[in-house]
Amino acid sequence: MRASDIVSQLSVLLPQLTDKFTTDIGVSSITRSGTDMTVVCSEQHKLEVGQAFAIADSDVPISITSLTRSSTVGTLVTTTAHDLTEAVASTIRITGATEAEFNGTFTVVSISNRKTITFTMDDSGAVTATGSPVLRDAESKLRDYNSTYKVIDVIDPVTFKFTHSVTGLPDPAGSITLRTKPRISSGINIDRISAAYTESEVDEYWAFVVLDGVIASQSRLIESDALDNQQRNSNFRQQLIEPFTVYVFIPVANEIAARYSRDEASDLLRPLLRSLLFSRLSTGLYADVLNPVQFTGHDVYSYDTSVYVHAYSFQQVAEIYEEDTVGPDLDVAFRDIDFSIFSDFGTQVEFLQGTPDLDDTPL
Repeated sequence: MRASDIVSQLSVLLPQLTDKFTTDIGVSSITRSGTDMTVVCSEQHKLEVGQAFAIADSDVPISITSLTRSSTVGTLVTTTAHDLTEAVASTIRITGATEAEFNGTFTVVSISNRKTITFTMDDSGAVTATGSPVLRDAESKLRDYNSTYKVIDVIDPVTFKFTHSVTGLPDPAGSITLRTKPRISSGINIDRISAAYTESEVDEYWAFVVLDGVIASQSRLIESDALDNQQRNSNFRQQLIEPFTVYVFIPVANEIAARYSRDEASDLLRPLLRSLLFSRLSTGLYADVLNPVQFTGHDVYSYDTSVYVHAYSFQQVAEIYEEDTVGPDLDVAFRDIDFSIFSDFGTQVEFLQGTPDLDDTPL
């Protein structure tokens, strides 16, 4: 297991789930040309070609071709299929209608198909919407823009480009935020990290990955203190426990007992789980990515009234197979070879036969 792999995993997923570890930048617009997306920021992005960033809080608006009301029941029909289901969606959100009564969040009555939805609304006002109404937050998670990307071209200090492979989607909308320059790194141990850490502003958290000591799992079937007594065979298997810890540094201001910071650490658990749990990290062994990452616990590590440090513990089980061992004794020499001459009595032809002997006793 490599700490750099864990840092990469966190850097890709964590910025999509929380803004605590990134520098956030507002977006004026994101427009598409084929698979090329052009981003215009509301401030300088300070990004370079090849750097990663995450898009958060965007949605893909779905155009509505018909939006009407009959008494207290509204009905909408979309131009393309949405991905809402009655089992999941209890409300819908509509924007863009000229008539204010058709804009807002409404309670779903039924979702009869992938283009038609009925919902409750007040029995007053217009019965038919005009303008350019759209259904919001109704696209599949596989067809949206909230993900991590790489900068492919920097146009100017506020404009750059990236690639989005899902063609046919409208431009993203909503209060879009770019999350850049994730504050996620690693170190040899927590003492060295603590010594090198420079205090940041409040709400500018840092995450550091530390690989803990790897141990071999002891068989519960052995009646001695030995780790294992397996011999080489086709079923050879030994398990290694590879633990690691993610230390989160939370700058503190005006807290004597750090109650707020401790609660913040609890709130970070789910984003960290969603970034790491069940991922499969490379072990470098024959069975490289066999077992997933598991969570083992979290607790306060330290607090000095200026920085609160919380530790989140994980582990992955690696497995050693015969292919990871020295293997057969290929270095054993042919110590003795007995050559004998045999005759074929039918043809009267003589032939030589060699018989190797691999033990240490001379013939």
